[in-house]
Amino acid sequence: MPESKRVAVVMQPVRLYCRGVLRGVASVSTRARWECILIAADAPPPVVDLAGFVHGLIGHFSEKLLLEHVARSRVPAVDISPARRGARLPRVTTDDAAVGRLAATHLLSLGLTNFGFFGTRESHYSQLREQGFSQTLGAAGVACHVLLNGTLNDGSNGNPATRVEGGAKARRGAPPAHEPLEDWVRRLPKPIGIMASTDSRALDLLAVCRKLGLDVPGSVAVLGVDNDDVFCELANPPLSSIALSTLRIGYEAARMLDRLMAGETLEEDEVLVPPAGVVSRRSSDIPSLLDPAEIRRAQVETARQMLAETDEPMSRVAVAAGFINAKQLGAIFHREEGVTPSAHRRRIRAQPLGPR
Repeated sequence: MPESKRVAVVMQPVRLYCRGVLRGVASVSTRARWECILIAADAPPPVVDLAGFVHGLIGHFSEKLLLEHVARSRVPAVDISPARRGARLPRVTTDDAAVGRLAATHLLSLGLTNFGFFGTRESHYSQLREQGFSQTLGAAGVACHVLLNGTLNDGSNGNPATRVEGGAKARRGAPPAHEPLEDWVRRLPKPIGIMASTDSRALDLLAVCRKLGLDVPGSVAVLGVDNDDVFCELANPPLSSIALSTLRIGYEAARMLDRLMAGETLEEDEVLVPPAGVVSRRSSDIPSLLDPAEIRRAQVETARQMLAETDEPMSRVAVAAGFINAKQLGAIFHREEGVTPSAHRRRIRAQPLGPR
């Protein structure tokens, strides 16, 4: 009988994201008969000390010191932390650009003509979500107003615009925490649909709307990311949110680690998992102003953009464009465009490049 593998799982189990990932890891580890050791990510022991004791590592390896320990340990490891630049470990994480595309498709389906994004400039995952959101809106011919940590994008012409510092100039003493956000929300055209990069940011946005006396969702429709059911249900009004596929992230991370521990060479060292879908609640529950044909047009346009610009499989294109699955995407795309999605992608790729 082969030796049972001992795997250290370095996460913060109080976080919703990590709990979902843990369930996915467990679905693999139980069948593989791993002995899993759960280590809290907020105060882990030096991982290098685990060398020779564990056969593999799965973890939220976002801290520089922790990454250094993992590298020094030379133990096979898979990272499940959010996307960031310069990642050095094999990783499985959320497809953040697809999150943004799905958010845009959802808000477009409400018939809104004004859109905003509220995120964090320093977080790479927030930047990717903004890109997916803004690009999808741009493909639909509409602008996107952006606030990133107090930096503004006026959204004119639907293209990235000159960024200026938002809010009032610094004064003596600590300014109100939401002052730049309040200024931004106050100036936005209404009604508007706003994607927040996380549920936490969305809650900040809801608090500001309440302070300014703005009706949600009548004047401002709000959509978060993470679908933390406790936060979302207790929000006022209850928060619509994009659910991430955390169970699948854990499952794919465990499968990747299993191959690494077996000495296999990975065909790809990064797996991006599309979001699970939008969970609609009161914060974006407004009657659609578009007829079903217009909603389909926005979805097909998003799919066309992804097919032309990415190599994503049809299942991911379907989810990001707001379809139930690849089968529904194929049927509707063929009906609207006269070709299958695969044929459209081949035709686009076969076209000669224009002059530079």
